[in-house]
Amino acid sequence: MKLRTALLTSALMVIFVASCTTTEYVPVKIECTPPPQPTLPIIDQGELWQSLGDARYRVIESYINELWAYSDEQSAMLGALCGSVNGQQ
Repeated sequence: MKLRTALLTSALMVIFVASCTTTEYVPVKIECTPPPQPTLPIIDQGELWQSLGDARYRVIESYINELWAYSDEQSAMLGALCGSVNGQQ
């Protein structure tokens, strides 16, 4: 029983030492170039409003404004992260 315990302990120590000595460092590069914004189609707002009605038009308008706000927020976040990485701040 003591021999078995000693062998298991030795095997576990070998595995532990082997796993601790293989540390790999992976460089992390931040992509600081935002993706290009797509070209949006030109839509006649009056015509869209007439076909959708006021309530539905306001829902879509609010959604589009929230998308632009999110895009602006992500752009500002990239600017802050890339500025601190490049030492600009």
